[in-house]
Amino acid sequence: MAPPQKPGSSKQDYGTPRELLEALKNRLHIKRFWCDLAATKENAVALQYYTEQDDALQQCWNSEECEFFIPKFGVGEWGFCNPPFAHLAPWVQKAWQEAELGAFIAMLLPASVGSNWWRDWVHDKAHVLLLNGRVQFVGADGLYPKDTVIALYTPHSHGGYEIYDWRV
Repeated sequence: MAPPQKPGSSKQDYGTPRELLEALKNRLHIKRFWCDLAATKENAVALQYYTEQDDALQQCWNSEECEFFIPKFGVGEWGFCNPPFAHLAPWVQKAWQEAELGAFIAMLLPASVGSNWWRDWVHDKAHVLLLNGRVQFVGADGLYPKDTVIALYTPHSHGGYEIYDWRV
């Protein structure tokens, strides 16, 4: 029998490792993310960011449509999101909906391929980079014990999977 799960009982605001972010920016051929869609002041990875108080799920994620968009970033800029892993369904649903409206979003997620949220909002909706190599979140004592992915949501994505060794 599996141990009981305790969704939301663990720390939910670990930072994303800089090495992973740099590898991802290289992969996407970008210099920066225009917005961090789930951040704290301490762990934001972009100049613009949404905190828990901003309620990112109620905000614009499309760089072309957002009120605080800085024109120097340009059209079709990538947003980054390392959402709280405890309740992922609304985050991946929002990412897909915003991509349908023109947003480009890179989202760090656990590889929970058996979950309903994965079936409904990731599979065949995002291009998934299966991260080869475990991630150690900033502030965590060790490696994250589960596999992780980067889900790339774009206006033209129809899914797909590939193994991505981000450490090379």
